Amino acid sequence: MIDFKTLISSVKRNCNISDARYWGYYSLCGHLLRLRELYRSEKGIRPWERINQEEISEWISERETLWKKLEDKDFGDIIIGEQVYGPFEVERANAVLEKENLLYGAGYGIHMKPSFFLADLLSKKKVEDHDVYIAGFEYARDLADYPATFQDGVIFARVDTTRHLLWEKFEELRMRGPKGSLTFAFLKYDIKPEDDPSEDLYRRMFQVAFSEIETYIYHELGEAFEAKRLGGQWRDLLIDFSGTKIEVFARGVKDLLSDTSEKGMIRYIIENRKEGSLGFYIVFLGGYRKPLFPEIVKAFDSFVESGDWGLIEDARKAGYGKAEVCAERLLSLRREERNQAWISEYIDKEILGRKK
Repeated sequence: MIDFKTLISSVKRNCNISDARYWGYYSLCGHLLRLRELYRSEKGIRPWERINQEEISEWISERETLWKKLEDKDFGDIIIGEQVYGPFEVERANAVLEKENLLYGAGYGIHMKPSFFLADLLSKKKVEDHDVYIAGFEYARDLADYPATFQDGVIFARVDTTRHLLWEKFEELRMRGPKGSLTFAFLKYDIKPEDDPSEDLYRRMFQVAFSEIETYIYHELGEAFEAKRLGGQWRDLLIDFSGTKIEVFARGVKDLLSDTSEKGMIRYIIENRKEGSLGFYIVFLGGYRKPLFPEIVKAFDSFVESGDWGLIEDARKAGYGKAEVCAERLLSLRREERNQAWISEYIDKEILGRKK
């Protein structure tokens, strides 16, 4: 028998250790937003329900105190029934949890931040020879909010997390009114700016997230395909510059490669004529991908008028070519043993065209 409370507690402890060590990598605004979302998640508060400011302030204070106690601790084992598993023994743990329709995820994200979650297992399938797990309601999670991740050849897609991200964009739509790609994307799912938040809309948003998670799965497939092509030298580059602007830029380049790959997200969107997913791609286009990939924004604007998927395919190819050149240049600079300051300046001036 699985002691569910003990299982959740062991996963949450590792989530808190990770957050204790890495919360400082987020911007102040991003940190506070993630804390509010984590608070809602732990307290079961719906996105449209008011948060008591006194209670959340007390919760944040308690969480920061806990982080201070845990920041020097090692990640603990995961306890499942009478068995004990290492914090990253995902395959072994899930061999047991699958029978209970549960799913455990553990891996590394940006800045090599360890990330953990425990969720309901909605389904499992094979896509392009990779096992794909679809996670539903999450019982434990850290501050990271990845819709999907790729770890050791396995893809974990998180519907609940995706719904939270989509709901944030819905709130933005309601506050700002009709707004280009955001309105376009939601209208494809029959969700309008004037819709009121409700349990019914919350359930519908889950279906939107379930549909959209497929596009994120193909991002991860593109990630896997491009990782093989780049080889171990790319992983070494990320490790060498972990926690720096170079790592963030390199991950943005790799994300663009993955998005625009023959095996990636945009190709999947085109082949399946997923207009809503195309709109959401523009909505969530951020970080370094945005200045690196202006072609997709221009193509989208023309697509809205013409419905010509060829425009999107041309943009995809252009984006892939640019990302490929950037990736090779970064690897070349590492082989030349350029220092961090030199590479950062090169990225700003030569790649992004920024002037001080």
